[in-house]
Amino acid sequence: MKSIMRGLVLWLVFSTAVSAETLTLPPGVLMQLNAAQQAMAEENYPQAEQVLKALMQEDLGKPARAYVLQFRGNLALVRQQHATALKYFAQAYELKSLPATDQRRLLHTLAQLHMNEEQWRKGVDAMARWMEQVRTQGAANEKVRAEDYLMLAQGYSQLDQWSRVVKPVKAAIRMKGRAPEDWYRLQLAAHFQLKQWKGATAVLELLVNRYPQRDRYWEQLASVYQIRDHHRDALATLRAAWIGGKFNKESQYIWLAQMLMQQGLPQRAAELLEESMSRQQIKRTLKHERLLAQTQLHAKLYNQGRATLERIAQRKPEYKTWRQLAYLDMQLQHWDEMKRSIDQAVALKPDAVDLYLLSGIADLNRSHFDQARSSFVKASQHESTRAQAQNWLNYLDQLKGSS
Repeated sequence: MKSIMRGLVLWLVFSTAVSAETLTLPPGVLMQLNAAQQAMAEENYPQAEQVLKALMQEDLGKPARAYVLQFRGNLALVRQQHATALKYFAQAYELKSLPATDQRRLLHTLAQLHMNEEQWRKGVDAMARWMEQVRTQGAANEKVRAEDYLMLAQGYSQLDQWSRVVKPVKAAIRMKGRAPEDWYRLQLAAHFQLKQWKGATAVLELLVNRYPQRDRYWEQLASVYQIRDHHRDALATLRAAWIGGKFNKESQYIWLAQMLMQQGLPQRAAELLEESMSRQQIKRTLKHERLLAQTQLHAKLYNQGRATLERIAQRKPEYKTWRQLAYLDMQLQHWDEMKRSIDQAVALKPDAVDLYLLSGIADLNRSHFDQARSSFVKASQHESTRAQAQNWLNYLDQLKGSS
């Protein structure tokens, strides 16, 4: 907004002087205005103020008074007195005594000043009226610029009227050609607020191509793809960001690993996690280790998964972890390791019924038949494991009968 105000000051210095000279004014008034203009050009602001104050004391017609007020507003702008400038320009506009072109210029100036003073409602109303007047009544040299559409969109955004932001900001970008990054971000904010995910996708696809170094755009694009259930596109976007070296946060690696899992690529997820942990891009917290174990087991990397589970169990001994290890050891037919895992689980939860079955299976495969029978007998005393335990006891009887 400051750059706009600087431009406004320079434009008004020129336009006010020209307009005053092309309007028939009393010679004395015109001479004084020229003197004020000269003092402003020399940055002798007190002298300019003195001249303009004296003029205001005279019996001026409405056009002359309007131009003096314009000069006073311009002087206030040069001195960074925006609220005072707004007051003078508003007074000049309300006189409605200037040529139509000058009246429209004043309205445009008021719109800018209202915005600068964060008077958003007055600002957007004035800007919208000015645009309509230029379209319907404006001269050939009067045009609505890209910056005007942008200012209108910014005003609506400040009023949380997001449904009115999209059209003017898109017009601003279209007119500008290669617009500044902030313009696209305003359009993106409007699409997000309105949940217009298709529109947001189009803006983000442009931003990731134009500003590939901005990791937030890659993240936002992946998120929008997910919202739209375009999961393959979301995964492709995150992978492209990762391969391009755009990741700089732990959460990004975790997110990519989770998406690889969801898309049926657990081995790649496991490889990503292991590599990222070794490079210290991801901390080896218990939560992350559990995710690693999950990816390894889903990828049927059972030995690697077992090693990860073992680390977890050693760091934080829990019944469910040792129990999971026991079942994994059974799948791997690592009977001694299975027995040790069961013993660790029993120590944490002695009354866990299914452990009797597991212990019996481990001892049976270790040829410790008496210990196996004892475990199966205990398991048969509970409803949930009775049938399975009886089957194993029958099997032991068969083995004993055949020996």
